Amino acid sequence: MGTLQRVLNAADRLVTDTRKYDRGLSTLIHDQLHWLNVPERVEYKLAVTVHRCLENKAPRYLVNCCTPVVDIDDQPTCTA
Repeated sequence: MGTLQRVLNAADRLVTDTRKYDRGLSTLIHDQLHWLNVPERVEYKLAVTVHRCLENKAPRYLVNCCTPVVDIDDQPTCTA
């Protein structure tokens, strides 16, 4: 388990006043606090950022990096 996930778990125990090995801790994290695990959170933040880029609501430097797939289909591809 990564360091960031351990920090989030420790924060969860502090907020919920539970101990490290209490039963149902992961259920509590997801269902009551609505917290995501680190990989799920990274995926969520990436999806939100891409959505904002496509809606031109992100900073210009990010919008310039996102090209919709529809715009790429018309370009010729290289084959060897």
